[in-house]
Amino acid sequence: MRRVLRALLLWGALAFGLTLCGVLGATYLWPDRAPEEMPVADVIVCLGAGMDPDGTLHAPAVARVRACADLHAAGRAPRVLFTGGRAVAGGPSAGERMAELAVSYGVPRGAVSHEDTSLSTLQNALFSQAFLPAEGHLILVTEAFHLPRSWASFKWAGGQELSLYMSERVRVPARRVILREVAAIGFNALRVGAWSAAHWAGLAEGTRDGWLD
Repeated sequence: MRRVLRALLLWGALAFGLTLCGVLGATYLWPDRAPEEMPVADVIVCLGAGMDPDGTLHAPAVARVRACADLHAAGRAPRVLFTGGRAVAGGPSAGERMAELAVSYGVPRGAVSHEDTSLSTLQNALFSQAFLPAEGHLILVTEAFHLPRSWASFKWAGGQELSLYMSERVRVPARRVILREVAAIGFNALRVGAWSAAHWAGLAEGTRDGWLD
């Protein structure tokens, strides 16, 4: 039993170390590309970020919207999808508020759409599929530290080609954010495994989707 426990701890430490290196690499080494350097795609997807109950977007969300507006202005895609749910029941959704901000930045209203129910990166990816072409090319927009988890989530949820664009590198306090991101990657792997098993077993979609928030 001790040998098994020791092996589990060793593998856990190895997985943590490798994940930490990956997140750090993405955070501090991801290329800071101009919008014009990105490939042309079908849809720009802005992942949801923090928002107050009254609908006030947090600074990282504003930065993501600004990046999406810049990409659209550079002609990188004709459509922008903003994804994110509500901070409180009955309140505005992050997707809706980000879409409104994008319009104020000059993105045509007809070019924006929003998904209003997702409460996590996995749900961002899964619930966005109804708004996206099944085999199109997407540009995902979020902070650099969050790009690996976003890429993995959208690869799991759909079959689109993905390009990644950072709105900024990392929010503060950076150390806590990075450690939380490492933990979130591991937690997401467990949740995807449970969701997939439930899907195979025929559990109701609403129940298993709730496990991803």
